[in-house]
Amino acid sequence: MTAVTANRSYYPALDGLRGMAILLVVLYHNFGFIQQSYFGWLGVDLFFVLSGFLITDILMNAVGKPNFLRNFYMRRVLRIFPLYYLSLIIFLFILPVFTSPTIQWDYYTNNQFFLWTYLQNWLYIFKDPNNAHILNHYWSLAVEEQFYIFWPLVILLLKKPKYLLIFICTLLSLVILFRFGLWIYKIENLAYYNLYTFTRIDGICIGCLVALLKHMNFEFIKKNTAIIVLSFAAINFLFYFINRFYSFSFPYTGLVGYSTFAMMFGLLVYEAVNRETKIINFIFNIPLLKFFGRISYSFYIFHWPVYLVMNSYLLDMVKKKIPGIGAQLTISITAAGCAILLSWLSYHYFESYFLKLKTKYSD
Repeated sequence: MTAVTANRSYYPALDGLRGMAILLVVLYHNFGFIQQSYFGWLGVDLFFVLSGFLITDILMNAVGKPNFLRNFYMRRVLRIFPLYYLSLIIFLFILPVFTSPTIQWDYYTNNQFFLWTYLQNWLYIFKDPNNAHILNHYWSLAVEEQFYIFWPLVILLLKKPKYLLIFICTLLSLVILFRFGLWIYKIENLAYYNLYTFTRIDGICIGCLVALLKHMNFEFIKKNTAIIVLSFAAINFLFYFINRFYSFSFPYTGLVGYSTFAMMFGLLVYEAVNRETKIINFIFNIPLLKFFGRISYSFYIFHWPVYLVMNSYLLDMVKKKIPGIGAQLTISITAAGCAILLSWLSYHYFESYFLKLKTKYSD
């Protein structure tokens, strides 16, 4: 059964989906030398869809109640800020003193204002990190935080799901048109790859759409799944032929792909919430996936820096003992294991303290 607590519904299978998302991201980062890991970047889009759905669902259940905004923002602050700002202290002030000079901390320490204010996604667009990588994954945290600030105010203003649905559909359309326009009218010194990566909110918008449809007519998606899939397929075919006419000069993911993949994840979230598909309900309630779902926030923060630091220190040494791809595989697995342990400790001995405080803001 779906449990309802603190103005929100709890959907057990979504913990497993969150676990799948973080495993995809770690696969993409730690095992990027394996060709099959390429599509692991989709884990971020799955995170976005989940965030859009869950936050919208929580807000729609609570809007109009006393202390609506205070409770929402305080619960988000208690969940996100403590570990995030602790990680900035570690990564900006402590690790640079002790780690290898091959890791380029200067880019982040010299531009740390953007990190402290959750604006790093815009930093990466207008000031390309180039060879600095260790905190680049924080871009998605900035996108989500900007969403957390903006979306509750829109819901408070519009309130009705119908108006919110029109708003979010318009926003998604404008984002796609904006990316298309920027591609047509080239702007010098703009990091286009970073632009298309670090400003994508397609997944968040589609997660919001699923939540709004749930509150308006939960059966709508079920009844129209075929039409939704065929519509996105038609958009992809149309884009292919237009792109072919222009010698394939338009980026697929930036203009169509992000929305298409997010739509697929939106349908998956719907099925997980609906609980009618037995295999989906079974897979995403597997304890191991739910374990990774619980530690996903800290695992996301730590996995990439841990991997890069271990790689810089140990790879050459391991190569002397383990030939070929085995050396890189050893480092990647070891780094992932260390990050899992660190994330588990963080969740149980640091984050849990602040999570308990969230109950004060549940009325």
